Amino acid sequence: MATIILAHVKGEDGLAAVREASQQARWRNARVIAVSAQGDASGTPVYSSPEAFEQISAELGAAGLEFELVPARDNSAEQILELAAEHSAELIVLATRKRSPVMKLFLGSMAQQVILEADCPVLTVRGS
Repeated sequence: MATIILAHVKGEDGLAAVREASQQARWRNARVIAVSAQGDASGTPVYSSPEAFEQISAELGAAGLEFELVPARDNSAEQILELAAEHSAELIVLATRKRSPVMKLFLGSMAQQVILEADCPVLTVRGS
């Protein structure tokens, strides 16, 4: 069975990514491996919140998809890339959020690292 990696953030952007991953999984007859990571107001990462996993489980479960929830590590970009390689992922669906240029400069970009280093297509999704 094909595999899609979902890089999720809590909130509207994450929900849009879950819905896109769900649609892609149905089209590809694939299972979804979801990693959830989010920064707090200070930019400090907060990993694998129960609310995020509930959101992912509700959406993917309602779609009748096979899925796995993976607790995030400190370097979520590396983890996403490792999971994609380990499972020969067909696609990475990546939730993105708008950040100021200053925040990008200081914190780097997990999305940029995944996009540049992934061996499979990466679909970025942002909520409206």
